[in-house]
Amino acid sequence: MRRGLVVVFSAGVLLSGCARERATVPAPTAIRETPAATMVDDPRPRFADAMARVERGDDVGARPIFATLLRVYPELEDYHLINLAGIDERAGRLIDSAALLDRLVEEHPASVWISHALARRARVAAALGDSEADTFVTRALAVRGADDASRAAALLVRAGLRTTTSPREALALYHEVRRTAGMSATAARARSDALIAAHPEVLDDPALLYAEGAQLLREGRLDDAATRLEAAARSTPTGSDRATALRTLARVRQRQGRLTDAIDTYRAAADAEPATAMLARFDLATLLWNRDRDAEAATLFSRVLREGPRGAKADGARYALGRIAEQSGRGAQAIAEYRRLVATGSDAALVREARWRIAWGTYDGHRLGDAVDAFARVAAVSPPDRAGALYWQGRALELRDGAGAGADLYRSVLAQTPDSYYADLSEKHLLESAPPPTAPEPIADVPPESLVEHAYHWGRSRELHAVGLDGAAARELDAIADEPGLASDAESFLMAAYEEIAAHDRALRLATRLSTTERLPRATLATYLYPRAYWPLVSEAAEVARLDPMLVVAVMRQESLFDAAAVSSAAAYGLMQLIVPTAMQVAGESVTAADLMDPRLNVQLGARYLRRLLDRYDGDVPKALAAYNAGEDAVAKWEARVPASPSDEFVERISFRETRTYVKTVLGNYRRYRRLYGAPGERRAARVETSGSAALTELDRGRAR
Repeated sequence: MRRGLVVVFSAGVLLSGCARERATVPAPTAIRETPAATMVDDPRPRFADAMARVERGDDVGARPIFATLLRVYPELEDYHLINLAGIDERAGRLIDSAALLDRLVEEHPASVWISHALARRARVAAALGDSEADTFVTRALAVRGADDASRAAALLVRAGLRTTTSPREALALYHEVRRTAGMSATAARARSDALIAAHPEVLDDPALLYAEGAQLLREGRLDDAATRLEAAARSTPTGSDRATALRTLARVRQRQGRLTDAIDTYRAAADAEPATAMLARFDLATLLWNRDRDAEAATLFSRVLREGPRGAKADGARYALGRIAEQSGRGAQAIAEYRRLVATGSDAALVREARWRIAWGTYDGHRLGDAVDAFARVAAVSPPDRAGALYWQGRALELRDGAGAGADLYRSVLAQTPDSYYADLSEKHLLESAPPPTAPEPIADVPPESLVEHAYHWGRSRELHAVGLDGAAARELDAIADEPGLASDAESFLMAAYEEIAAHDRALRLATRLSTTERLPRATLATYLYPRAYWPLVSEAAEVARLDPMLVVAVMRQESLFDAAAVSSAAAYGLMQLIVPTAMQVAGESVTAADLMDPRLNVQLGARYLRRLLDRYDGDVPKALAAYNAGEDAVAKWEARVPASPSDEFVERISFRETRTYVKTVLGNYRRYRRLYGAPGERRAARVETSGSAALTELDRGRAR
């Protein structure tokens, strides 16, 4: 795990009477060097030592080192200042901290730490009783490109300033901070609870009462959320607001596993306000559909369409009716619903999906001539679906006219989208391979002249990389990448610079941005769009789990885009996006959310989980991936609908659009990785059958089906 720069925004105590006049304070204490801080010729090891001390909480040991560095190591002066200011604040030396922060803001206006410095300066000012504390908050929020952490820290100060004079405004500010992630959100939750306890009258405001309940739901505090939302539904003055509160309460009941209560609450929400009743009915229908109560769901979806044929939920209801009919074997009715959606729908994604389902329905119904025509129409009007439409057009021709009839269409797939999921399927039918990918052109390793105007951040990035603080180096590169109007040669150079410091997520984001332009050849972008990120960790974990490391990194790319700090709305964490219960089951011991932010552990557990799923499905990669995304219960349901379905047909029959897309995308990633880098792990992926005979690799198993 790479050590990144840590500058702690503590949840330190804010004085409640913060808005009084500036206090009369003595001059700052001089920062003295100590004999322990004697500097060697190269200051970099001392800087790394000081940063490590801050990270492990050794402020006493870090302070004299930073004090000396402030004199002899100007290349990273703003880093010395922000860390010294934090050390002094935590030690209660607020005057010293304020002076250091003022110096940073004045002398380093381009620093990446400006918004953090101003937020911290606001907190220090509030603690000192300085009447300008709120001014510092305003300045922090006005910094262009201020990150979420510094904005949240600044708003937390403002909320503290309002606690006594305007508790309702304070609670609203706490809600805003609680919608972020990190330490400020944790502090805001505690302070919200304290504020409500001290000023219960703030919840007399129906809007704040509802907002508190909705926020508690987001935080997973379900019992407290239910209490607040029940009160909001009782107290809200209008039918619309009451319906909104009840719909949110119904979602709480769902999360609590109280299905009957959730259904009753959705019905109450529909009765509360006729104008928004279709929203509650749509939510209820979706709940019933997901619980396989299809007949009840269809009745409600039909009612939604009757009440609002052009309403916000009409396209979703029409699509759901088509899927319910399709899954129950009523193919003609399903196609009729999809055709109505194509003719009248305004949701582009659902219209596109309906076109695909029409074509698939004709194939699934063994109307092969109609399927050939339907997939040809999809290929003509929907470029994102062209490869899949050509493949299934070829499959329909083969089934109708015999082997080889679809060969030209398969070759079109290989020629047009050689790295796609459908190209892999086409190769298996053709027994031919796509041309190898074009060799990438290297990016110049000399900084372009256009980078001169960004020398402040570029120089710091190089210095931090030399120190070994690549996380901080990436932050400096971010400051350059976020500049409007950045020259194209600088963008491509930055992409390579990100990759050099293993900032794979940033390199990928920049490569994705560049891929929408013609600035770089696609072959050059490919290794940045599909990097072997965290490769030592991936290789080690894949070796232990008997997996192809290319498959592991293909999953990782789709799950987190290589962001080790990624947290999903479903509370999945880290590179492989594991939820805590699954991680504990795989590990066989206690695992916390914080543990899952460790890249090594996350990749190890993710690889072991994937191995377990591959064994569960006898090496069937698509089914294992579907289970990784949607769970084994969902896969069991899809298997039961058409037992012994060929792998390519199984994927198209996956009910969840998200999971269907996920499986195709990961398999496309896997193909791209193997074409770019080869497949050194294929043999490793073999598992031994109980009979003792050597099994095929996962890839070979897929080809044998």
